[in-house]
Amino acid sequence: MAFGIDLGTTNSCIAYVDDAGRPVVVRNALGEYTTPSAVYFEGRDSVLVGAAARNAALLAPDLAVQLVKRHMGRKDVEYTFHGRRYTPESISALVLRELAAATERRLGRPVRDVVITVPASFGVAERQATRQAGEIAGLNVLDVLAEPVAAALSGQERHPARGVRHLLVYDLGGGTFDTTVIRMDGDDAHVVCTDGDRRLGGADWDARIRTFLLETFAEQHPRLDPGADERFVQDLWIKAEQLKEELSSSLTRHKNLRFAGKAVRAELTRQRLEELTADLLDRTMKITEETAERARAQGVTAFDEVVLVGGMTRMPAVAARLERLLGTTPRHHEPDLAVARGAALFALVRQAQQGDAEDVADRLGISRAQAESMRSRRVTTVVPRGFGVKVLDHNDPLAHTDPLRARAYVVHLLPAGTVLPADTGPVAFATAMDNQPGIDVEVWEQNGRESSEEVADNTLAGRGRLRDLPPRLPRGTPIHITFHMGETGLLTVHAVEPASARQVRFDLQIGGLDRADVERARTAVARHDIGS
Repeated sequence: MAFGIDLGTTNSCIAYVDDAGRPVVVRNALGEYTTPSAVYFEGRDSVLVGAAARNAALLAPDLAVQLVKRHMGRKDVEYTFHGRRYTPESISALVLRELAAATERRLGRPVRDVVITVPASFGVAERQATRQAGEIAGLNVLDVLAEPVAAALSGQERHPARGVRHLLVYDLGGGTFDTTVIRMDGDDAHVVCTDGDRRLGGADWDARIRTFLLETFAEQHPRLDPGADERFVQDLWIKAEQLKEELSSSLTRHKNLRFAGKAVRAELTRQRLEELTADLLDRTMKITEETAERARAQGVTAFDEVVLVGGMTRMPAVAARLERLLGTTPRHHEPDLAVARGAALFALVRQAQQGDAEDVADRLGISRAQAESMRSRRVTTVVPRGFGVKVLDHNDPLAHTDPLRARAYVVHLLPAGTVLPADTGPVAFATAMDNQPGIDVEVWEQNGRESSEEVADNTLAGRGRLRDLPPRLPRGTPIHITFHMGETGLLTVHAVEPASARQVRFDLQIGGLDRADVERARTAVARHDIGS
């Protein structure tokens, strides 16, 4: 049995495909479909995960971690609790372990093979970090899958449709936002284009409400400073999230705030909330409009369906703005559960693709025809952000006299939106100076949503060295560089000097921890006693 896991910024859930072929979301130990992606470190080897962690954080917020997904793939982020250091990957692994353990208790079956979802805007480093979080949790990660694609697969299962259809998936979750255009051809899914903001989501709406609540309290009690009290602020986060959810179905709500013996009744209306957060919603609409324009440039002139995914899409303003923008009435498709359901379907496909049809049919308890159908399904994705190499600007006068100080820039060989797998073929570059003994091939990844050749707008992803070039090579000697990126994000770089056939080839799994770090983290996480 394979499982699909929606590892969310604020909430996570897990699903599997039952004997009738339907994806089913598994309830956790509390009987709920979603589990808060929160971890509380109550002792050196003891943690709480989920609702219990969020509640414990009210008393000791310095021992809790939330919104860790926003830091996936970053090597400069670490957490220290009870003298131990944790990476975003190991924190996420604790959440994954709890999901798996709760599922095993409920189903009486082991959780081993999984597909974990990621935002479509996640780069290769974040995707690799997510895969490693699964490995640290002791899971066999069959693949990572973009959340909008998972939602589209779930929708196709619920509402089967023949022929080619184009979907625009608007995915606004707790911490990230994506807009993705997908071409559905029967059961096959092909990403046309995608864009998003990895730092935009429901947590930003919560922050605006929290500020509103603090200001409301300060207006009535200006001599008090509750914002400096961690427990009060932690309680505000919970009240802010509650207000946000309640105002999706109500026009006005209130919360009672208490601090230092003083109480304030803070009232918030849906209209005022929309005013406070108008710029946030505007950002999502701008990204959506730009994504739709890129899709039109690729021949997608209309959308058969606009699908809303993520808990934030319950806000009435989202559907209203999208309908005005796109001229199509959006449809909610299980905003909190569709991603996990689609991931479970894809996990079954990935399992089926790992063996021949007869073996797959026996192993999964399905007919050979069903196994063949699963094995033939295809999901194609695109490079979310561009990849390139750093080169010397030969128009800079320093390039001839002092190359090390001359301007450099990035040439993106794999632009954002390139369909995977992709092969650039040989691209010609040149040596920077006479008698150059070798070349450092530096691979850089696009930082933001917009492509830029400026080095500061890109991130160094890795490097390799082409050594021992023949002596007396003149400046400008051709060097051919080829990029090949597979569906899993593994980038192979090949550099060759054609005349001498000197070459270097290296596989670059962008970002994440090295194998030794993963094994150490796996051992450390396995020691923890997890409560929920």
